[in-house]
Amino acid sequence: MFIDKNKGKIIIHIENENGKLNSNMEFSGIAKKPGTALTTLLVNFVSLSKEKGKDPKKLIDKHLEGILQMIEPTKKE
Repeated sequence: MFIDKNKGKIIIHIENENGKLNSNMEFSGIAKKPGTALTTLLVNFVSLSKEKGKDPKKLIDKHLEGILQMIEPTKKE
């Protein structure tokens, strides 16, 4: 099978589990490069925000701290 190494995919899976959203991502091709993946996600985030009439900066300011707390591993004392 021929695979074009100049292409890549980022697939975001979203599931509703007991009333809470759970998501994960798959990366392939050039999207496996961290800089490429992060830039692509950021461009698409800003683009979708504007398309939906939302201010991407306000969304980040409002939700970033909560997201960071959510994904940080719980600290053992």
